[in-house]
Amino acid sequence: MSGISLKNKNFIDGMRLFEEDRKVDPEFVLDTLKEAIAKTYQKHIDAPEAVVRVSIEKNELHVYHQLMVVDDETETFDETLDILYSEAVKLNPEVKVGDMIEEEVDFNEIGRTSINVAKQMLKQRIKEYEKQRVYDEYKDKESDLISGIIKTIEDKFILVDIKNTIGILLKSEQIPNDVYREGQSIRCIIKEVSKNSKGSQVVLSRADAMFVRRLFEKEVPEIAQGLVEIKAIARDAGERTKMAVYSRNDDVDAIGACIGPRGSRVQAVIGEIKGEKVDVFEWNDDIGELVKNALSPAEVKACFYANSLTDPELTDEAIEEYEKYNKRPLVVVVDDDKLSVAIGKRGKNAKLAVKLTNRKIDIKTQTEIDELGLDVEKLVEEFKADQVRIIKEREQKKFLELQEEAARRKAEFDEAMAANDTGFDETTLEEMDEAKVEEVVQIPNENLSKSDESEEMMKEPEKEVKKETEEKVEEEPKPKKEPRKPLTPKTEYKSKFEDFADSSKKEESKPETKRRKKKDDEDRRVRAEDLEKKEYDENFRPVYTDEELEEIEAQEAEEMENSWINDDDIDFDEYEDYYEEN
Repeated sequence: MSGISLKNKNFIDGMRLFEEDRKVDPEFVLDTLKEAIAKTYQKHIDAPEAVVRVSIEKNELHVYHQLMVVDDETETFDETLDILYSEAVKLNPEVKVGDMIEEEVDFNEIGRTSINVAKQMLKQRIKEYEKQRVYDEYKDKESDLISGIIKTIEDKFILVDIKNTIGILLKSEQIPNDVYREGQSIRCIIKEVSKNSKGSQVVLSRADAMFVRRLFEKEVPEIAQGLVEIKAIARDAGERTKMAVYSRNDDVDAIGACIGPRGSRVQAVIGEIKGEKVDVFEWNDDIGELVKNALSPAEVKACFYANSLTDPELTDEAIEEYEKYNKRPLVVVVDDDKLSVAIGKRGKNAKLAVKLTNRKIDIKTQTEIDELGLDVEKLVEEFKADQVRIIKEREQKKFLELQEEAARRKAEFDEAMAANDTGFDETTLEEMDEAKVEEVVQIPNENLSKSDESEEMMKEPEKEVKKETEEKVEEEPKPKKEPRKPLTPKTEYKSKFEDFADSSKKEESKPETKRRKKKDDEDRRVRAEDLEKKEYDENFRPVYTDEELEEIEAQEAEEMENSWINDDDIDFDEYEDYYEEN
């Protein structure tokens, strides 16, 4: 019986569509098709419990109805689940009771209604597959920066085409007064990924503070490298952003790194968020200093804990509750003319400071503090002392955590070493240690000093005697080294001939000439300049008169007679023998 052919052009085009456009694995489509056909046949024979096997053989889909072989005399016989032994033997003579036998089904006999059921089931399964795939792909990318193209603009939302799905940018997640158009490329962050009955939904945002953080991480290399860290950030989209940064390297300026050369980096971020103001300041573990930085450009005169005088609703029980989480409200004192600057337009500056520090902040003027009669200096000192205590406790807690982490890693390492035991017992280790000791004894020490070498040479005979008395000797003793002769400084040999030569040179040395007068020097310089001006002739030879030649010959003969060569006391044969020997 022939099966359903899978070589149909529409089927092949549909598979290619799932694979390329909808990013669905073809194997999943085939498995889903098999399951849908099996369910369709079960519904056709009205037997949900029937066992149906669907297989693909040579690009043809075959459907088999599996039946269990039962005894002919059984009382519980179901024709949709069982087959009698007498009938099963006709199909397979080797079959036994309890075996499963397959009977191929002609799927063409199934009605159009059942085929539509298989079609709907296939569509539903593919939608569920796409829903799960999108959820798995984007669930781990929450808070990541992503680019997309605007597909549809509605009054309450914008649909953005991102990779493999459509994201939604709600009105509340858009930057106020920002203009969008279809086909525009925009950057957002993935704020939330959810899955419901309608499918997986990816919610995008451009108004969240994380969007500005991700922009700075992309523009500032020091943040990506971990040298600069964004400790806290607060944002009022379209108005202002406050960001506290911290440098892990003393040689790196955190604020300067975020601003960039001539403000290029911060300007790139401001251009993306449509001119929104950005305040970048340095992080401080002292909450008082952090609040002062967060309220800039306002100048803070004092900062201390709030009490029942500054806030009548702040009872002792409320203070204890705040101190459990280290979030006790603060009071900030500013000059009377700086109150509006500290609060900001529509209270934006104060709200951002509260959001960034995660503390309730009460801003009061100097006049209000004087009316309450508070000792500001004492309150500030107590506040600073408490901040020092909190910082020390935080550092100690961090140190203990590091110790626990180190102990945990050490325990894991010990367990891993115990699991990878090599199997050496104590006897084997002792033998290895003895072999190492013998090897060390046989290695000569090349780094001994001269005194150590002499001591070793003095002890050499004693070592030889000990070696001869040992019973187990595998190697013959090394020959005894002769003691080295004491080193003498190297001297060069100097013969009598060289002494005579030196003495004659000393006798022939001319006396030191006196310095000529300045006038003679000037005349000589003039003559030298004249000679340089003249053209040099290589064939030029001096011309002497007969009288001058005779005088020169007489002088040379006199020098020859007085030379040491004519000395009868020098035995040249002796020196010739010496040089021949050496």
